[in-house]
Amino acid sequence: MSAVAASVTREVVPPQVPSLPRWPEAPEPVDSDGTSFLVVAVGGGPAAGDVARAWTDQAEGVGPTTLVVLETIDDKADRASFETVLARTCTGVRVMVVGGQYDVLQVLSLLRRAGALENEVRSFVTDRTEIPVFCAHCQTTFRASTGPGGLTPCPSCRRTLEVHEHLAALRGSFLASDAEATSL
Repeated sequence: MSAVAASVTREVVPPQVPSLPRWPEAPEPVDSDGTSFLVVAVGGGPAAGDVARAWTDQAEGVGPTTLVVLETIDDKADRASFETVLARTCTGVRVMVVGGQYDVLQVLSLLRRAGALENEVRSFVTDRTEIPVFCAHCQTTFRASTGPGGLTPCPSCRRTLEVHEHLAALRGSFLASDAEATSL
Protein backbone atom coordinates (compact mmCIF):
# COMPACT_ATOMS: atom_id res chain seq x y z
CA MET A 1 0.00 0.00 0.00
CA SER A 2 1.40 3.39 -0.89
CA ALA A 3 1.94 6.16 1.64
CA VAL A 4 -0.75 8.24 -0.10
CA ALA A 5 -3.36 5.49 0.21
CA ALA A 6 -2.48 4.90 3.85
CA SER A 7 -3.12 8.54 4.74
CA VAL A 8 -6.62 8.65 3.21
CA THR A 9 -9.33 8.58 5.83
CA ARG A 10 -12.74 7.22 5.13
CA GLU A 11 -15.76 9.42 5.64
CA VAL A 12 -18.12 7.90 8.16
CA VAL A 13 -21.73 8.39 7.17
CA PRO A 14 -24.08 8.21 10.15
CA PRO A 15 -27.13 6.00 9.81
CA GLN A 16 -30.34 7.65 8.68
CA VAL A 17 -32.49 8.85 11.53
CA PRO A 18 -36.18 9.27 10.78
CA SER A 19 -37.51 12.79 11.13
CA LEU A 20 -41.04 12.11 12.28
CA PRO A 21 -43.39 14.23 14.39
CA ARG A 22 -43.83 13.23 18.02
CA TRP A 23 -47.36 14.01 19.11
CA PRO A 24 -48.21 14.21 22.81
CA GLU A 25 -50.65 11.60 24.13
CA ALA A 26 -52.68 14.34 25.84
CA PRO A 27 -52.98 18.07 25.16
CA GLU A 28 -50.28 20.12 26.88
CA PRO A 29 -51.48 22.80 29.30
CA VAL A 30 -51.64 26.44 28.27
CA ASP A 31 -48.31 28.27 28.68
CA SER A 32 -49.15 30.81 31.37
CA ASP A 33 -46.12 32.93 30.40
CA GLY A 34 -48.04 34.14 27.35
CA THR A 35 -49.46 37.66 27.21
CA SER A 36 -52.22 36.63 24.77
CA PHE A 37 -53.46 33.41 23.25
CA LEU A 38 -54.59 32.11 19.86
CA VAL A 39 -56.39 28.77 19.83
CA VAL A 40 -56.84 27.22 16.38
CA ALA A 41 -59.16 24.25 15.84
CA VAL A 42 -58.90 22.92 12.31
CA GLY A 43 -60.78 19.81 11.26
CA GLY A 44 -60.20 16.87 13.57
CA GLY A 45 -63.83 16.20 14.48
CA PRO A 46 -65.54 16.60 17.87
CA ALA A 47 -62.36 15.74 19.80
CA ALA A 48 -60.66 18.83 18.33
CA GLY A 49 -63.55 20.98 19.51
CA ASP A 50 -63.26 19.55 23.04
CA VAL A 51 -59.52 20.30 23.21
CA ALA A 52 -59.99 23.80 21.75
CA ARG A 53 -62.69 24.60 24.34
CA ALA A 54 -60.49 23.36 27.19
CA TRP A 55 -57.50 25.40 25.97
CA THR A 56 -59.71 28.46 25.48
CA ASP A 57 -61.13 28.15 29.02
CA GLN A 58 -57.60 27.87 30.47
CA ALA A 59 -56.19 30.73 28.40
CA GLU A 60 -59.05 33.14 29.18
CA GLY A 61 -58.06 32.90 32.84
CA VAL A 62 -54.59 34.20 31.96
CA GLY A 63 -55.05 36.80 29.20
CA PRO A 64 -56.85 37.90 26.03
CA THR A 65 -57.77 34.84 23.97
CA THR A 66 -58.90 34.36 20.38
CA LEU A 67 -60.48 31.13 19.15
CA VAL A 68 -60.39 30.36 15.43
CA VAL A 69 -62.38 27.38 14.09
CA LEU A 70 -61.59 26.21 10.55
CA GLU A 71 -62.86 23.32 8.44
CA THR A 72 -59.49 22.83 6.71
CA ILE A 73 -56.44 24.96 6.09
CA ASP A 74 -56.72 24.08 2.36
CA ASP A 75 -59.91 26.14 2.01
CA LYS A 76 -58.98 29.61 0.68
CA ALA A 77 -61.44 31.43 2.96
CA ASP A 78 -60.30 29.48 6.03
CA ARG A 79 -56.64 30.14 5.26
CA ALA A 80 -57.33 33.85 4.74
CA SER A 81 -59.18 34.01 8.08
CA PHE A 82 -56.27 32.33 9.84
CA GLU A 83 -53.68 34.58 8.19
CA THR A 84 -55.70 37.70 9.13
CA VAL A 85 -55.91 36.66 12.78
CA LEU A 86 -52.23 35.66 12.80
CA ALA A 87 -51.21 39.05 11.38
CA ARG A 88 -52.87 40.74 14.36
CA THR A 89 -50.88 38.82 16.97
CA CYS A 90 -48.19 40.51 19.02
CA THR A 91 -45.03 39.49 20.80
CA GLY A 92 -45.85 37.19 23.70
CA VAL A 93 -48.70 35.36 21.99
CA ARG A 94 -48.96 31.64 22.55
CA VAL A 95 -50.59 29.61 19.79
CA MET A 96 -52.32 26.28 20.34
CA VAL A 97 -53.33 24.21 17.31
CA VAL A 98 -55.61 21.16 17.41
CA GLY A 99 -57.07 19.02 14.65
CA GLY A 100 -56.21 16.33 12.14
CA GLN A 101 -52.54 15.64 11.47
CA TYR A 102 -52.63 17.04 7.92
CA ASP A 103 -54.12 20.39 8.98
CA VAL A 104 -52.05 20.71 12.16
CA LEU A 105 -48.79 20.19 10.24
CA GLN A 106 -49.83 22.74 7.62
CA VAL A 107 -50.79 25.33 10.27
CA LEU A 108 -47.52 24.72 12.15
CA SER A 109 -45.69 25.35 8.88
CA LEU A 110 -47.48 28.68 8.42
CA LEU A 111 -46.62 29.63 12.01
CA ARG A 112 -42.93 28.80 11.52
CA ARG A 113 -42.80 30.84 8.31
CA ALA A 114 -44.41 33.74 10.19
CA GLY A 115 -41.62 33.61 12.79
CA ALA A 116 -43.21 31.65 15.64
CA LEU A 117 -40.73 29.93 17.92
CA GLU A 118 -41.20 26.32 19.03
CA ASN A 119 -41.74 27.36 22.67
CA GLU A 120 -44.59 29.68 21.62
CA VAL A 121 -46.60 26.89 20.02
CA ARG A 122 -48.51 23.89 21.33
CA SER A 123 -50.18 21.30 19.11
CA PHE A 124 -52.36 18.26 19.53
CA VAL A 125 -53.49 15.82 16.85
CA THR A 126 -56.91 14.19 17.14
CA ASP A 127 -56.85 12.27 13.85
CA ARG A 128 -53.80 10.69 12.21
CA THR A 129 -55.57 9.37 9.12
CA GLU A 130 -54.06 11.81 6.62
CA ILE A 131 -50.67 13.40 6.17
CA PRO A 132 -49.34 16.19 3.95
CA VAL A 133 -47.03 14.83 1.25
CA PHE A 134 -44.58 16.93 -0.77
CA CYS A 135 -43.76 15.55 -4.21
CA ALA A 136 -40.07 16.14 -4.96
CA HIS A 137 -40.79 16.00 -8.69
CA CYS A 138 -43.59 18.49 -9.30
CA GLN A 139 -43.25 20.44 -6.00
CA THR A 140 -46.91 19.85 -5.04
CA THR A 141 -48.13 19.30 -1.48
CA PHE A 142 -51.24 17.18 -1.16
CA ARG A 143 -53.33 15.25 1.36
CA ALA A 144 -52.76 11.47 1.47
CA SER A 145 -54.07 8.57 3.54
CA THR A 146 -50.76 6.82 4.03
CA GLY A 147 -47.68 7.08 6.21
CA PRO A 148 -43.90 6.98 5.98
CA GLY A 149 -42.82 3.99 3.91
CA GLY A 150 -46.18 3.92 2.14
CA LEU A 151 -46.96 4.51 -1.51
CA THR A 152 -49.34 7.14 -2.86
CA PRO A 153 -50.12 8.55 -6.29
CA CYS A 154 -49.27 12.21 -6.84
CA PRO A 155 -52.45 13.93 -8.05
CA SER A 156 -50.38 16.44 -10.05
CA CYS A 157 -47.64 14.54 -11.88
CA ARG A 158 -49.24 11.08 -11.57
CA ARG A 159 -46.08 9.38 -10.34
CA THR A 160 -46.32 6.67 -7.71
CA LEU A 161 -44.49 8.14 -4.73
CA GLU A 162 -42.80 6.55 -1.76
CA VAL A 163 -43.28 8.63 1.38
CA HIS A 164 -40.01 8.98 3.28
CA GLU A 165 -39.46 9.05 7.03
CA HIS A 166 -38.69 12.76 6.84
CA LEU A 167 -40.96 15.59 7.85
CA ALA A 168 -39.82 18.91 6.42
CA ALA A 169 -40.99 21.12 9.29
CA LEU A 170 -40.85 24.37 7.35
CA ARG A 171 -42.97 22.85 4.57
CA GLY A 172 -45.20 21.02 7.05
CA SER A 173 -45.12 17.90 4.91
CA PHE A 174 -43.48 14.53 4.46
CA LEU A 175 -41.05 14.28 1.56
CA ALA A 176 -41.79 11.77 -1.17
CA SER A 177 -40.11 10.69 -4.38
CA ASP A 178 -40.75 8.38 -7.31
CA ALA A 179 -41.06 4.84 -5.92
CA GLU A 180 -39.87 3.36 -9.20
CA ALA A 181 -36.79 5.58 -9.65
CA THR A 182 -34.43 2.99 -8.13
CA SER A 183 -35.53 0.38 -10.67
CA LEU A 184 -34.91 2.55 -13.73
